[in-house]
Amino acid sequence: MWVALLSPSGAFSQLVPPPLIEPDGPPLFVVTVNGKDGFIDRDGKIVIEPAFEKAYPFTDGLAAVRKQDMWGFIDTQGRVVIEPQFVSVGPFSDGLAIFEDKRRANKKGYIDKLGKVVIEARFDAAADFRNGVAKVGFATLRGKLLSWFADVGVECDSKFIDRAGEIVPEPPPQHFATGEPGELIPFRKDDGTGYLNARGEVVIEPQFEVASAFSEGLACVGKGGLFGYIDTRGEWVIPPRFQHANGFSDGLAGVPLGENGWGFIDRAGEEVIPGKFSWVYGGFRHGIAEVAFDGKRGYINKKGEWVWEPSE
Repeated sequence: MWVALLSPSGAFSQLVPPPLIEPDGPPLFVVTVNGKDGFIDRDGKIVIEPAFEKAYPFTDGLAAVRKQDMWGFIDTQGRVVIEPQFVSVGPFSDGLAIFEDKRRANKKGYIDKLGKVVIEARFDAAADFRNGVAKVGFATLRGKLLSWFADVGVECDSKFIDRAGEIVPEPPPQHFATGEPGELIPFRKDDGTGYLNARGEVVIEPQFEVASAFSEGLACVGKGGLFGYIDTRGEWVIPPRFQHANGFSDGLAGVPLGENGWGFIDRAGEEVIPGKFSWVYGGFRHGIAEVAFDGKRGYINKKGEWVWEPSE
């Protein structure tokens, strides 16, 4: 399983989630066959045989895989790059990945792409590196006492570290920028969320309950308990009417459509793929999207046709 990065209050959620970095070569997608995970290409052809107890998507050219209850990493050819040896891991970001091993139970540190420990496991919570800085947490005394009586997660005092593991001052919100031209960065103030530009200037005043990073010129935001989409001026393009919503990718966004389940809308808010799925995992990437149907996971194209149909 992925390392848990969130405290009960959400303190370890990043302002902007790290972008998915594609592996070198054609994109690959996780599938399950007879209880084992492997990878297909976007045409639905198996390119890495299902041989893993669990696998997660590629980031920074490597994918986390589990064998005999231990986690390691493979490259896009299916070759083991880091032998399975960790209790849990996170995806690579900025060339580093979170790990937890048997030596220090529930403590998290960071490894490099050779599997070498570069920051020892000493944190009770940890988030991915972004632009050379990562948010980490140390369990509070209150949190430790509560954990004896109930499974309430990890309550932590948060700090930021550099790639050497040294504590650094908290970076400003624009630290989380990706460098894209005209990018807007979510920030929170007085119980509302708005957006800054890369210079730290407020562009959209804090007014939303929750707000995501912009994707394809639109951002998914919540107001009044419902979700909709705004443009870079902060104006509604698709008014809030969804119970849940995903960001736009490949021109479409996954949302619940009535009582029949999740489907996809276009940038005008029009239904493109009817609501018939029990869940949508993210959105379209390279023309296909992972969805859940009848308790199983598969991939569809933009016509709603199966590229990889669930069979178990």
